[in-house]
Amino acid sequence: MNVVVFEDRTVTRLGVVVAARPACDVTIGSHTLFELLGHLGPVRRIVRPHLARHLAALTGGRIAIWGGAADAAPAPPASTHGAPTLLVNARLMPSRGHLVALRSIVEAGRRCVVRAGQDVAAALLHPAAAGHGADRAVLDAVIERGGDAIDGIDTVALPEHAAALTLLEQMHDVVSAHEAVLADSLALRIDGGGYAEIRPGLFVAEGATVADWVAVRRGPVVVDRGADVGPFVCLDGPAWIGPDARISPHAWLRAGAAIGRACRAGGEVEASVMEPFSNKPHDGYLGHSHIGSWTNLAAGTITGNLKVTYGPVRLHDLLPDGSRVTINTGRQFLGALVGDFVKSAVNTSLACGTRIGVAATVGGNPPELVPAFHNMLVGGPGGSRATAEQAATILERMMARRGLEMQRADRDLLAALAAPAGAA
Repeated sequence: MNVVVFEDRTVTRLGVVVAARPACDVTIGSHTLFELLGHLGPVRRIVRPHLARHLAALTGGRIAIWGGAADAAPAPPASTHGAPTLLVNARLMPSRGHLVALRSIVEAGRRCVVRAGQDVAAALLHPAAAGHGADRAVLDAVIERGGDAIDGIDTVALPEHAAALTLLEQMHDVVSAHEAVLADSLALRIDGGGYAEIRPGLFVAEGATVADWVAVRRGPVVVDRGADVGPFVCLDGPAWIGPDARISPHAWLRAGAAIGRACRAGGEVEASVMEPFSNKPHDGYLGHSHIGSWTNLAAGTITGNLKVTYGPVRLHDLLPDGSRVTINTGRQFLGALVGDFVKSAVNTSLACGTRIGVAATVGGNPPELVPAFHNMLVGGPGGSRATAEQAATILERMMARRGLEMQRADRDLLAALAAPAGAA
């Protein structure tokens, strides 16, 4: 079984969360969709051009900038008898339930398509040898031209399958989805083995260290290999501490905390994801938020997650024509959505619904929308715009602290992200 995960034309609705990473590599619960699909077979990503170039340049070398593993073989192998291929939308919420549903489709083996509203959520194709058959034509089009070519699936007349699959529609959906799937995501890890329950509700992988005087008030709390939990830490499950992560003494990880690979976390974290290689080692509250990779939240950085009116959080976007659109998230609790490579100054306060673009630097009280590469600390009241080279210098220093070597592909990715809209 081959698996192809594709980004469709609406993936950019997920905003800063996916600007510098494939949607299938966003951590929700304790997994990414790319990781979960690996249970079904080798996975290949079909992503936006700047991300595809980054992955191609790293083939056989270092992991991707967002911490994800390499793709499968460059193309799914063909067979004169047909090689079943599962197409999956990269916006699919990575849940245990969805993994079960996809596995049942694969095991049934019948050609089909599953829709979420008008969008293709998944499809099972039986492509014959290269150049033959309608299924092969659809698959080749998606591989060659990207997820927009998925519309061609309507020409194949696949039977509709009634599985309920949920796609992420807006960037704040990543917070809601994370809350919904974390407990099952941890159960999937625990059921897979490799963890010892060293006290009720605390599951620890070999090579992880949990200090004495750590309080686990309720589980499950899963601590992965190489992680280090300092003394006097309070843990409220469900919570996940990823491989090689470090939790500072006296920290409080509340329900819903997910600390990614090689992160540093301290203070108070609740219902939030920290993607791999990010830092928040000092005091400060992080709640109902999503933090990208290679981001540093300085001491005293806090997020608001509840309006003073106790009403639903609304987001405001500017359209290309200059008009303003309001998005009602329907969430009473919503913190910040922070892109990759972001830095905050000491004592930064992020209001409910703040969105910060990739490689931005913020301080004080940032506005609701901070553009990519904007630097609030340099250039007077209006700030300034950092260059890709400046962002690369900072990233190279951070990577050295994690024992990783920066490559040309990383600089090229930052350059693509800093390019004018449409140039990437």
